[in-house]
Amino acid sequence: MNLQDLNIRRCKVSRTQGLSLRNAGKALALSLLLTQSILAAQTVAPVTNEATNKFHPGKVVWVDLVTNDVSKAASFYRQVFGWEITSSPEGGFAEARYQGQPVAAIAAYEDGAPDNEARWLISISVPDVDITSATVPEHGGKVLEGPADLPNRGRYVLVNDSSGAMLMFLQASGGDPLDVEPTPNSWLWAELWTDDPDSAANFYKAVVGYKSKTVSDTNGHDVMILGRQGIARASVVKTPWEDVEPNWLPYLLVNDIGKTLKSVEKHGGSVVLYAANDSDNADVAIVADPTGGVFALQQKEDRE
Repeated sequence: MNLQDLNIRRCKVSRTQGLSLRNAGKALALSLLLTQSILAAQTVAPVTNEATNKFHPGKVVWVDLVTNDVSKAASFYRQVFGWEITSSPEGGFAEARYQGQPVAAIAAYEDGAPDNEARWLISISVPDVDITSATVPEHGGKVLEGPADLPNRGRYVLVNDSSGAMLMFLQASGGDPLDVEPTPNSWLWAELWTDDPDSAANFYKAVVGYKSKTVSDTNGHDVMILGRQGIARASVVKTPWEDVEPNWLPYLLVNDIGKTLKSVEKHGGSVVLYAANDSDNADVAIVADPTGGVFALQQKEDRE
């Protein structure tokens, strides 16, 4: 996607519609034992099947779901999106693929996480994790875990950005996934919800090297697009409700949003936001899996 021609479609939301998301998106003051969960799996797949030896700084190259119930979450994504799941023997970690391509990892919280408080964590590509890690606190962020190496995955650091949103920076082993057209049931986009978009943009400009451009979505609301080298990589919006902690919201592409929403509810998930009767927003929804992991759906423009 080019910064100049990006078409933004987002859910039109109201204060009453936001109640479920307030709880599901609330930040957790908990330590994430990502490394132990992944190391326990012994064999962790890289972010691509074959080494690309190419890097795209600023690209969202991976997503992890951290949850209290790996088995329940894995079952949901397998049944709703057709993801192929490989679980570790002890059940604390699973990898997901779609049509043979790596799509996500699912890892368990350490002790003490409340039920239904899963979260999706995005990973943004950076050329040098150690330099990035040192830059984060200089610009108002906080290093939570790392830098450290994950076997086959690469070198990472887990941080809070300047607004408090949690994410990872990653230097992937073998290179980043190529820039290709996303397919249904795989990731399309990522959006940061924050109380201060301008401050967040300054943080990511300093740490990741993003440039930003503000455009209007289909509802006339401002959306800040972040990108590098003329390629849009993510967006930033002002959080529409009080009491929602800053967080990154990943978007999953689907063929038919109506059928997908029915499947979400059938398999234990919930629909947080969906404006079915709004022609400008009927192709976008926000949902939660049965363990509380919140993400967005967007219907493919030329539906199959």
